[in-house]
Formats: sequence, structure tokens, C-alpha cells
Amino acid sequence: MSEAELRAAIAGHRWLQSLRLRPDLITPGLKPEAQLKAEEAALFDPLNLKGAHVLEVGAANGAFSFAALRRGAARVLATDHLAWTLPGSDALSATQWAAHALGAAVETAPLDPRALTARFGSFHVVMAVASFDQLFNPIQALRGMRSVTERVLLLETAQDGLDDARPLMMADGRMLPIGGPEGAWVFGWAPNPPLMTHLLVDLGFNRIFYRSHPTLGTARGLYAAFLPEAPDGLLEGFHTPWISLTHPGAN
Repeated sequence: MSEAELRAAIAGHRWLQSLRLRPDLITPGLKPEAQLKAEEAALFDPLNLKGAHVLEVGAANGAFSFAALRRGAARVLATDHLAWTLPGSDALSATQWAAHALGAAVETAPLDPRALTARFGSFHVVMAVASFDQLFNPIQALRGMRSVTERVLLLETAQDGLDDARPLMMADGRMLPIGGPEGAWVFGWAPNPPLMTHLLVDLGFNRIFYRSHPTLGTARGLYAAFLPEAPDGLLEGFHTPWISLTHPGAN
């Protein structure tokens, strides 16, 4: 595919993420490349993804799925519900075209995480960026993600109520450029760390690590939740700025 053809194809889609397809060619996405790279490093650097089976929930244009493949994952399934099924959205076709342009063997499937059950299969790593931000029932979605997690669940989310020790979450709404030409209002939730700890422990995760967002600070939070059967070696990379929510002072 020539550069002219690449540029024409890029212009034919509305992009949620800025993906670098060539050294000097990047898609004009809502989320800038620098933020995507910072989130990728924060979530993936502590883990060894070589040979892992990875499920991404809420993939948008698949930036983290492509990153997982680059880091040695053996299988990556990128899924989304809202962005890929909203009438007028072309986010799925944009993702599939980007995978072709990158030569990335990423599987894609429209999927509502609330519908996930153990019958779907299991993945060593399940991840969701903007995990609570765009979900009407995020707790049901969290249960669905847990049902297919074999070792570790990685989450990134808006957060609020950080000065309150009680588990709580606040309503959150924003306009996103998906659906029709004018975009769409998307409503979701912004939890605080005590709520996330409570939910994840209740779902059977016994080691939970947390850190603030690498570029946006406390406006957003990152979580890495491990099941008891996860090998101890997987936890070795989760040191400062990550903190343990289940074993305070352990790191």
C-alpha cells in the first residue's frame, strides 16, 4: 500500500486513538500518541507478556492490543461494545484496517463485557482502559471480565471521591466522536480506590496494586488485580509508583 493510499484510508475514518502506522504517519485520534504510550508503559512494563493470551475490553482502535502483540503475546483478542456497535460508528472497521496496515494478527469481535461468562474461555491477561467511564452497569461488566481472567486483570478508569475513605463512585459523562457526525454523549462512572478494592477482593483477587495515571495524575487510576493462582513472579514488576491496596507496606 502506497503512502498516498494510506493517507486516503486514514482520512476515510474517524479515529479514537492516534496510532503510528509508519515512522512518519499517524492517525489523527482523540487520544494522543504520547498518552497511549504512557498508559502502555505503565500497564505493560511490569509484566512479561511473552506467550500470553490477552483479551482487551473496550479496545477503541486497538492500540493496546497492537502493543501486546509487539511485546510478545501469543494471542490477542480485541473487543468493544459501545464504539463498535453504535449506529454510525466506523471504529471497528478502522481497527481492522489498522491491523491490516500494521500486519498485526489481532482478532476482533464486538463484545459486551456484561455478557462474558466462563464459557467464553480464559485469558492470562484481561485489560480494559476507560473501564468504568462508558458502562451503564460497570459492576456486571467487572464480573464478566473476572469470569474469563486466568491470572491478572488490568484496569484504567476515571476516578473521583479520592478524599473519602468510603467505597463510592460518581456519575461521569462526556462527548465522544463516535456514532453520527456530531458524536455522542457517553455516560459512565468514576470510582474511588476503596470501591475498586472492595469489588476486586469480592471477585476473588487477592493482590491488588494501584497507581495514579502517568500523565493525568489523580484524575484517573490504574489497577492490576491478581488471582491466587497467578505465579508469584508476575508481581515482581509492581513496585513504586504502584502501591499494594491489599498488603499495605508490602512494596
